[in-house]
Amino acid sequence: MANNTVYANKVIEAKATDLLSTAINTRNLMTIDNSLVANPGMTKTINVYTYTGVAEELNPGEGNTAETRGSIAYVGHDYNVKLVQQAYDYLDEDFMKDNTIVDNMLKGATQVMVNKMTADFFTEAAKASKAIELEAGIGYEAIVDAISQLNLEDESQIFVIIPNEWKADLRKDEDYKSARQGEVIYNGQVGTVCGIPVIASKAAEEAYVMTKEAIKLFMKKDVEVEQDRDADKRINSTYLRDVYLVALVDDTKICKLTKEVSA
Repeated sequence: MANNTVYANKVIEAKATDLLSTAINTRNLMTIDNSLVANPGMTKTINVYTYTGVAEELNPGEGNTAETRGSIAYVGHDYNVKLVQQAYDYLDEDFMKDNTIVDNMLKGATQVMVNKMTADFFTEAAKASKAIELEAGIGYEAIVDAISQLNLEDESQIFVIIPNEWKADLRKDEDYKSARQGEVIYNGQVGTVCGIPVIASKAAEEAYVMTKEAIKLFMKKDVEVEQDRDADKRINSTYLRDVYLVALVDDTKICKLTKEVSA
């Protein structure tokens, strides 16, 4: 059992450290599928299908020609279903000295679980085949070019994720400032590009223009919490576990923006 640091008996004001790698909840940036039935260690194959065919105008008694008949092709990607667990222990005496320790340990354990899912999200996003290499810092034109690569008629679901340290480059971009008519200078927010929200995250290392359809979170159920107690030693244990996988399922709905590597 790991040793906890607790304070002597006194009036305590609780302050838990924020362990989140980013305040952005990446679950909101993915499509969520709660139908996962596989068990940890099993392989789930994600098939990406492409249908080709032409609707042909026919006269009575005629059938489709060979050239117009439909066909389907797919590419399969294998993913291992993950069991992610975080466990922590505390003594009865720990709680008697500081009755906030349980809540703070639960908060910390939950946050490191979230960090794991966030890391998986950005791992899948980095697999995007559509990519733009930025010659300078990120700006209005680069984001517009990435939006164009997605080639979507309905752009209402598109969003942009940028690394937190790229915000300055975007705010200094002359085209961006002109498009926002100076508002970005006034309120200091990242704002929008072409009406599309721009999100800054400390966990991002590259920028992405995408929709929620690009990445899917497959879950068996939400985080499961189980508790155990060794009455003899007065040790209390809590286990948080989740069975899930994160997969890039639609490569056409994401474009990566990377900074040019210096020679």
